[in-house]
Amino acid sequence: MTPGQLIDRWLTIILLIPMLLAVASGSPAAKESVVKQMNVLGSAMVYNGNLANGRQNAVDDALASAVGQAVMEILTSKIVVRRFQLISDRILNQRENYIRNYRVLTENVSGKTIRILVQVSVGLDRISKDLANLGLTRAGAVSPRLVFMIAEKKVTDTDYRFWWGAGQRNDRTICERAMASVLQSAGFELTDRSVLNAPLNLPRGLPQADMIALAQRLGGDVVIVGSGMAVTASNTMGGSLQAFEAMVEAQAYSVKTGQRMGGTRQKSVVSDQNNLTGGREALAEAGALAGDALARQVMAAWKREQDSNTVIDAIVEGTSGQIASFVRLRTSMSSLPGVRELKMKEMAADRAVVAVSYQGDTRSLADALLLKTFNGFGIDIYEVTPEAVYIRLIQR
Repeated sequence: MTPGQLIDRWLTIILLIPMLLAVASGSPAAKESVVKQMNVLGSAMVYNGNLANGRQNAVDDALASAVGQAVMEILTSKIVVRRFQLISDRILNQRENYIRNYRVLTENVSGKTIRILVQVSVGLDRISKDLANLGLTRAGAVSPRLVFMIAEKKVTDTDYRFWWGAGQRNDRTICERAMASVLQSAGFELTDRSVLNAPLNLPRGLPQADMIALAQRLGGDVVIVGSGMAVTASNTMGGSLQAFEAMVEAQAYSVKTGQRMGGTRQKSVVSDQNNLTGGREALAEAGALAGDALARQVMAAWKREQDSNTVIDAIVEGTSGQIASFVRLRTSMSSLPGVRELKMKEMAADRAVVAVSYQGDTRSLADALLLKTFNGFGIDIYEVTPEAVYIRLIQR
């Protein structure tokens, strides 16, 4: 061994000692709850000279504004507008669950109006958790990608239509489009079936394992399987109006685990003079109801799946001569949200493997790393598999 190689080896050992000690210390302490402090204005009318009652009403107004501001920071404005009634009923009307503490900084009375400035501490983690349980995902969070396998039979059809058969692979059924619209508004992503270059010619009743495998091929995280059917209902209205009934059934499964994440069965009845438009409207309404029911169930199950620890291999290449950069990368990785523990699995001449205990999948870990900036070096994430993230150190 040359003197230069000996120096490099000792430098490697010296730089790795702090890292190995940190890893050996075990899991870091549980992260503190996320609390945001903000100053907000509140106002209220003073009735019958009752200033104390008016002041309390103004405080309540300020607290509601604080929780509302927190919701707007967590969700996109599009989701808030689309789901405002649900947010108002389940979050804003229960603001006492999210206010950690507050104090009145100053107040002013002008005529019959009292205005106050309140410093409020809001529990963002609790709001984010409850929103996720309602099927509303945090802005910037990794959203589950959906694959729909919904067969449909309209009033005028003689048999079910489905995209994985001999027909057009890019067609979306009426109930699927309605379901997808609701789920997209709740923060889910849709996969693109245009990557399929030919009809699959598969039967409608695929085994569950085959459906999950197809969804994985399309890059999905969740596969929603089921059917929608519209029929002419018994006519009790008389005249030219006809009743049309649609039934949509759907089950959601995790592509990663194969576990059921939710299910629903929705019915809609509409009246119309035309059996084509009437059946379509009934299918769309039932599909939208199914999407609304699945949004809450699937997002809650997705969050539980993401919260469970997954051991991911971070395979780092290019460590030779860049041990200090590798140590900084490891330190940065340990500070990422969701990272519970790091363990060294392998240390070779130009390659290191770190086992990362992480609340999430490899895609979300890779996305989080790409958002990091490093002094003196960069990283190239050149491959992501379900089990590992492949990283190359780049010297600057």
